[in-house]
Amino acid sequence: MLKKNSVLNKFKFNYNNLFLFFLIFFPLSFIAGNLFINISLLLLFVLFIFNFRNNKINFKDPIILLFLFLILTLFVNLIFSINQENSIPRVLKFFLYFILIIELKKLIIENQNLFEKKILKYWSWIFLIVLLDVIFEIYFGKNTLGFKSYYPGRIASFFDDELVVGSFFLTFSLISLSFMLQSKDYSKLLILLYIIILITLSFLIGERSNFIKFFISILIFTLIVIKPKVKELFAVIFISIIILFTLTQYKSSYLSRYYQALSQIFIEKNLNKYLKNSQYGAHYNGAYQIFKSYPLFGVGIKNFRNEVFKEKYKSEDYSLTNQRWATHPHQVHYELLSETGLFGYISFMLFIILSIFISLKNYLLHKNNFQLSAIIIVSVSMIPLLPSGSIYSTFAGGLFWLNYAIMVAYNKKTKLI
Repeated sequence: MLKKNSVLNKFKFNYNNLFLFFLIFFPLSFIAGNLFINISLLLLFVLFIFNFRNNKINFKDPIILLFLFLILTLFVNLIFSINQENSIPRVLKFFLYFILIIELKKLIIENQNLFEKKILKYWSWIFLIVLLDVIFEIYFGKNTLGFKSYYPGRIASFFDDELVVGSFFLTFSLISLSFMLQSKDYSKLLILLYIIILITLSFLIGERSNFIKFFISILIFTLIVIKPKVKELFAVIFISIIILFTLTQYKSSYLSRYYQALSQIFIEKNLNKYLKNSQYGAHYNGAYQIFKSYPLFGVGIKNFRNEVFKEKYKSEDYSLTNQRWATHPHQVHYELLSETGLFGYISFMLFIILSIFISLKNYLLHKNNFQLSAIIIVSVSMIPLLPSGSIYSTFAGGLFWLNYAIMVAYNKKTKLI
């Protein structure tokens, strides 16, 4: 009996080490590609199963109940999916995110210090490497590995032909900033200079939607946590504008993409005109037409791609209507409406709003900057109309649910009401 217990304790020790190893290098899987993200999540699942006897799930935890509610609604939607083969893998992946939440909550409850001072330290270093690579590509036209973006005014970094570095930047920038603040080794001036660098690089990456989300995020975070004086805040914004103006004069392609969109939206004050002449508008309209055809339960998760190309969704009001087909609508609200209908949309929004509410209650009690950064990222990811990645995809969805996991993992004893 003693020998059996020693073996179990040894495995538990090894399991803890393996889980920490998984967490440390998880951000690298996003750089390596979708295959490695899936492999990482499957390895986490295997570890969870082997250590199942030691995993205690608190079914009284409101976050656990909310996530199980979400999974239940996804299975209801699965029944009405027009192509269940497409939907099933994405629904099952939510069990992997569920395990990530459970394990992260367990780690923070048992050893929050380890998570924040070790794990997030490595994440910040990984982000710094990507940051330096972005700077290298801006100045030399290709990244440190020799890859270059095939699109003018866009930065690819380590992600090669995938223009997703802005999403990675959005997730890990606030984590790195929170880590700097926690270490207390950096002066306020240095922190503000770092924020200027982040704003500048986020703009130059060329992902307009992610830049808007990032700017809103960094502004909220700065006002709440750093609490700069009014003149300091204006100095940060002014210096950022001067740097951006100078750099965009040197490389006009970085400015042109922003100007084309902003001139129609703000100068001509015609958002409708912009949407009707953009590919995003064609995606949104296609998704809305699908929603009108399948209002209650949608066409099923990941079935937008199979439905939108049909001739009945073509609209001559949108100049790029023949380019409406894509893997997803590029906007989270249209994605939810077209693929899960009113049932799925209302269920998901209820799930997200309650999760944010619970997390905000916990933040107000404990004032943890890492939780705040995740709350902000999850919230700005839900801004209507702004283009976004798919919450069901491997990359964009993985980043979204990683932020969600961090956000709720800090909720130790917070109740729903």
